[in-house]
Amino acid sequence: MQHKYSVIIPVYNAEKTLRRCIDSLLAEHYADAEIILVNDGSTDRSGEICRGYASKGPNIVYIEKENGGVSTARNAGLDAATGEFILFVDSDDYVVSGYFSTIDKVYEETPADLIQFSRQFDDGKRAMGPPYRAINAHSRDLLMPLIVDAICRKTINGPWGKLYRRDLIELNSIRFPVGASVAEDRAFNIVYSFYIQSYVITDRSVYVVNTENEHSLTRGRHKDLQQQFDVANDYFRKALDTAPLSALEKESYQRAVNFGNCRVIYHDAKLMIQDRIGWFSRQKQLWQLCGKINRKHMRYPHSKYCTLISLPVRLRLTPVIDAVAWKLTH
Repeated sequence: MQHKYSVIIPVYNAEKTLRRCIDSLLAEHYADAEIILVNDGSTDRSGEICRGYASKGPNIVYIEKENGGVSTARNAGLDAATGEFILFVDSDDYVVSGYFSTIDKVYEETPADLIQFSRQFDDGKRAMGPPYRAINAHSRDLLMPLIVDAICRKTINGPWGKLYRRDLIELNSIRFPVGASVAEDRAFNIVYSFYIQSYVITDRSVYVVNTENEHSLTRGRHKDLQQQFDVANDYFRKALDTAPLSALEKESYQRAVNFGNCRVIYHDAKLMIQDRIGWFSRQKQLWQLCGKINRKHMRYPHSKYCTLISLPVRLRLTPVIDAVAWKLTH
């Protein structure tokens, strides 16, 4: 039986939040959706909880696999999906009341190959995040600047809060890059965007991001972020080589991804501050990182935002980078 929506939930040691996540999806009693629970080798009671829900009805599919990371879990969900559209939910997050009906209404009003919804945050007190500016682009010329901006501002990163067409995913053999546990979602979304002809961003919110758990599967602390980016970027570059895009579009994508790599240095500086590394040692390490990035002759999108963020890296203004990281930390 084909459903309208396939909701894929990767699960790893999520016994504390898993019920809240699944119950939020079941609360609407929406009949035309399947929920695919992929247990990625959990060692807690997550598997037991998943099996309990799967026994309640045919619309809940349970997959159990050896631990292989979030990419392999989501890929297993994609392999099993039957829906016309794909949705992703993380097991420590949850969705708002009327989740499916809101998505239905937005798609009816502005059908598109990719729809990106606004989101809320929950750090113990639920609050609305800054809503996205509503945009409706139905040609490559109109959507390309939006995609580039989304890559640069990292709003394209997470797979949650987005609606995908499964036929585009399958026709173009799009999967999450195996071996990357960070930036894998960004790579998936960017590659998916190669093949879309319409992109809608809406100010309507359907998803709640749980920010209480800093050590979650998808929001954990990564000291090897640059290496993880390299794995995801290799996947991106191979897909870009064969994508049916113009030379100008490929150049735009490459510049945007380069800028994303440039921003990693701020994350590295933030970790140094959290690890209480001394100021002079931080400056020395940041100087070396700036040099490494600059030797790659990076080219970035021509925007005030990208220029502002990348200029301290280009000029090796390490105290500025350190100050920005300190601000982010506090």
